[in-house]
Amino acid sequence: MMSTLLLENILACPMCMSGAEGKSLLAANSAIGVMLVFLFTILGSFITFIIYLARRSRKFAGELPGEEN
Repeated sequence: MMSTLLLENILACPMCMSGAEGKSLLAANSAIGVMLVFLFTILGSFITFIIYLARRSRKFAGELPGEEN
């Protein structure tokens, strides 16, 4: 059975255990924020592109060559 201290050390992140204060804490939080902005920008771009392709495929679905109505 694991001791409580060992379990706390495993579950805690490095910033929590280091006791970071001041500028290092601000830098770590800023880095996390920048990474989240990049992540959401890239995911948003993929979603926008997929929606664009879906709309375009619906638009051109009825315009197959050789078919005349």
